[in-house]
Amino acid sequence: MRFQLLIVFFLCCFSAVAQEDIIIGKTSHLYSEILQEDRILEIHLPKNYDKDPDKTYPVLYLLDSYFNFSHAVGTVDYLYLNRLIPEMIIVGVRNTNRNRDLSPESPDLSQEEQDRLGLTGQADDFMAFLEQELIPYIRSVYRAAPYEVLTGHSLGGLFSTYTFFKNPKLFDAYITISPSLWYHNDLISKEFEEVFEDPSDLSASFYLTIASENKGTMRGDTYKLSGRFMNYINKHEKADLRFHFEPMPEETHQSTGLPALFNGLRFVFAPTQYEIPRTREEIIGNGGPEQVIQDVQKYFEKLTEKYGFQVDDQETLIDLGFALMRLDDFKEDAIKAFGANVAAHPESFDAYSTLGMAYEQVQQLQKAKENYEMALKLVKRTENPEWEFYQADLDRVNRKIANKDEASE
Repeated sequence: MRFQLLIVFFLCCFSAVAQEDIIIGKTSHLYSEILQEDRILEIHLPKNYDKDPDKTYPVLYLLDSYFNFSHAVGTVDYLYLNRLIPEMIIVGVRNTNRNRDLSPESPDLSQEEQDRLGLTGQADDFMAFLEQELIPYIRSVYRAAPYEVLTGHSLGGLFSTYTFFKNPKLFDAYITISPSLWYHNDLISKEFEEVFEDPSDLSASFYLTIASENKGTMRGDTYKLSGRFMNYINKHEKADLRFHFEPMPEETHQSTGLPALFNGLRFVFAPTQYEIPRTREEIIGNGGPEQVIQDVQKYFEKLTEKYGFQVDDQETLIDLGFALMRLDDFKEDAIKAFGANVAAHPESFDAYSTLGMAYEQVQQLQKAKENYEMALKLVKRTENPEWEFYQADLDRVNRKIANKDEASE
């Protein structure tokens, strides 16, 4: 009997642990006066959302959320974990009538296409819903920065393209995946100069891809759109327009969604990946170590102002610090770079850890110890499973201090 009770006890304990959920988001409802219907939203907030009540986040608006929400959450979290993009709020929009919402007017649909698609041509209403209802709602309820990215696949890619032509300022960036450009629309077919008469008024990033589709005009029209983008950019330097076309012939129409979102987000936020000078000649050519540190800080200040949210310079300052550490003449300057990082990010365990490494390199062991202690204290407040490495750093420098004290006796 005692043995049976013990088994029940362990099973209950195991069951309690096994039932702990991993939650990637929540659903929300928003009634649209424009569309005269209730729309289901799928919302993902950054892991650290509740830790800093003043921080704002760029927003990814995700069409066809039913198909794309789970992989989009994984993609965004993975890219942020590797410091390739900032943390993001994801807003997935569930469909009610996909063909109606995502297609613009088209006088050239054949009767067969019209019969197959059903109700079409109301993209303007859906765009108005995004602009006048959904985006203001998200900005009012969540700490959303005024930097929005739209991603659409297939018909969603058609809508993304149409939105760029119709209302290019509605979103700051567009990730357009295998767009259904076989669907003719007069506006999309116009030359860029007809649509965007003032190049200086155009500011956006546009990522475009196509998979292995070969039927109809979809592939050819996508390549033509790419050419029109490039011609316009080459002719008009005043246009603040970043564009990248990435064919993915190894992917199918369905499979291209995940890799295209991954690469598209990397392209959109590529300006956050600052390329530092690494050789002595490059550093001196850029004005010397202190000037390089200031250049990094000024660059991210300007980027923060442009994007409308705090763009983190931590990884760049760490990268610069290590580059300076590798050069014997600049080890003291490395400490300045790491110190600037601590000043800017006082809650970062990596900031203190790397400053500790720099002090250890120049044999300032007590200062190294102080920074390692702070790094360990901060990392233990998180769920970071690699806290043992920070403990090992502290243990190592303590041994060095002890050995130095013994040698001096």
